[in-house]
Amino acid sequence: PPQTRCGAVLHVGQISMQIVEFSGSVLGANQQPGKEVRIITALSDGKAEVRAIAAQWLGRLRHSPAITALEAAVSKEKHDVAKGAMLDTLQLLGQPVEKYLDREALLKEAKKSLAKGLPKDLEWFPWSALPTVRWQDSGEPVNVDVIRWLLAQAVKQKSAEPNAVLRKYCAMFLPRDREAFGQFVLETWLAEDIKPIPAEEAMKRASSQAQSVHGWMTNSPQYYKDDPNFGRSVEELTAIYLPGFLRQPAGSAIGSKGLLAVAAACAAERAAAPVARYLKEYYGTRAAQGKALIAMLAWIEHPSATQLMLSVGNRFRTKSFQEEATRQAEALAERKGWSLAELADRTIPSAGFDETGVLDLSYGQRRFSARLLPDFKVELLNPDGKKISALPDPRQDDDAEQARDAKKAFSAAKKEIKTIVELQSSRLYEALCTEREWSFDDWSRYLNQHPIMRRLLQRLVWTASDGGAVIGTFRPLDDGTLTDCDDNELQLPSTSQIRVSHDSNLPAELVTKWQQHLIDYEITPLFQQFGKGSYALPAAKEKAQHISDFEGHLIEAFALRGRALKLGYTRGPAEDGGWFHVYEKRFPTLGLIAVLEFTGNPLPEENRTVALLNMSFVSAQGDAWQRSAERLSTVPNVLLSECYNDLRLIAAEGSGYDPEWQKKSEY
Repeated sequence: PPQTRCGAVLHVGQISMQIVEFSGSVLGANQQPGKEVRIITALSDGKAEVRAIAAQWLGRLRHSPAITALEAAVSKEKHDVAKGAMLDTLQLLGQPVEKYLDREALLKEAKKSLAKGLPKDLEWFPWSALPTVRWQDSGEPVNVDVIRWLLAQAVKQKSAEPNAVLRKYCAMFLPRDREAFGQFVLETWLAEDIKPIPAEEAMKRASSQAQSVHGWMTNSPQYYKDDPNFGRSVEELTAIYLPGFLRQPAGSAIGSKGLLAVAAACAAERAAAPVARYLKEYYGTRAAQGKALIAMLAWIEHPSATQLMLSVGNRFRTKSFQEEATRQAEALAERKGWSLAELADRTIPSAGFDETGVLDLSYGQRRFSARLLPDFKVELLNPDGKKISALPDPRQDDDAEQARDAKKAFSAAKKEIKTIVELQSSRLYEALCTEREWSFDDWSRYLNQHPIMRRLLQRLVWTASDGGAVIGTFRPLDDGTLTDCDDNELQLPSTSQIRVSHDSNLPAELVTKWQQHLIDYEITPLFQQFGKGSYALPAAKEKAQHISDFEGHLIEAFALRGRALKLGYTRGPAEDGGWFHVYEKRFPTLGLIAVLEFTGNPLPEENRTVALLNMSFVSAQGDAWQRSAERLSTVPNVLLSECYNDLRLIAAEGSGYDPEWQKKSEY
């Protein structure tokens, strides 16, 4: 792509490279004449890093005359990273990489390496349970020594990101086998990482904690009157604590995290669900594993994995996970030559449904189908088009394997729909707040022709502009046409720009008409885009950095937490003394964080009276202590209005302003 981040500068007259970092086009279109010759020469440099970067540059320059030199270099290359970069470039230049990967040589190398033994971090791996994997072109089984070697090499690399050589070999596996193998590796690693302590040990720990807590409650009852377990016996407390200890991991599989690189190169749509569950449950105790899983998601070639990674970057409660997900998303977008917003649009999962909302379920000769309904429920049809309640067991003339896959696909689709709707609804709300615009072509292709997204789009009102001037407002219909608030069909030029409508950018009369239109057609809005009222920054506050209109409004800490979380905010970082003072909502496409500040609460949280202070907006870059608030006048109008109303709604949950708020909210 024309804009990229590169890691080297070639110096004229020398083959070596100095590693630096700069942004811009690779070398420049008219700079350093004869650069291609010097880059080709660098393919034989003594440093693997230099050889890898030289190959990457030749790929970005699409320099076809370098094919012969690349072929010679890849045949001699022993370093996986450099060899992978050369293979990537050859593929970019139109060469089938399979001809550079010698399977016989691979098997010999595997046997030679395995004869020296497996890494200690793989002692636990269940080798006998490995699924069969076949080569795609011949259908012949991949020698198990090759599979074992790939896993062992990945563990030695100690990275959850697959190098190009691993990706190329895995791409040569039969797709169905490849996906099953990747899922097996992922689930096996997850199971080992959270393998619980023995039941006897769990009982011992639960009993010990119960005795300690019972003693504290008995000796100092004044501190435990509000504790729901106050007054319980040691036996009752043991029963309460035991389930938690039964889930407590005995150890960790972080030493073998390289296995996740194999999962990344092989897994597909089924990978996202177990990773999401893991991150949700273990975010506070297994940070290294969580970040490794996020890195893995960035390399899985399936929209569900990409969307999970993006959602972690946007909304996850743990800052380190957010930052890792954002870093991986930016790297993935760069690899594809897209912006982050384009990446999010172009990788929306469809749960297997085609553009018409139909999921094909083949039993071989018989074909069933599932149809997506407007309320996101799924209707199942037999080969004659009649409704049925469930997929039947296969007959003797059916393909048993295809029938089994069909049942799995149908079950997975029903589960995935809910996740897609939740994630994309949040994205559309962010698009409202940030006043994001799509070209009409992109909006039509990636959103309005998407089987799930188009149903969400129909529950919103949209604004079209051309050349900066509004040319109409509309709502998309199920037949693909666009209607205005008076039921007239709207035809838009291809040069139009599309954005979600809002109170603050439409006349009040038009807003009223659209509200009535939604009522008349019984449309439940995806979220409230009209009716909250708009907030306009007063001229006197043009240089202000904080919205302080609700300073001193009192509210119970748990009521604040409940409303803030419901509005999409997450708890901010703890500061000195274990207190936190902010809730944050991230807007990645703008690189901004909305910060709701209050008088604070200790951890673990107490339901004490707190006071609201202000709302501000800071850059998402850098550490929290380095961030300074932006001027409110630089914040998009809709975002400012929505966050002001967030603050207003939260204040309404409390008892209102109190002149003695400082005294009443102090600890």
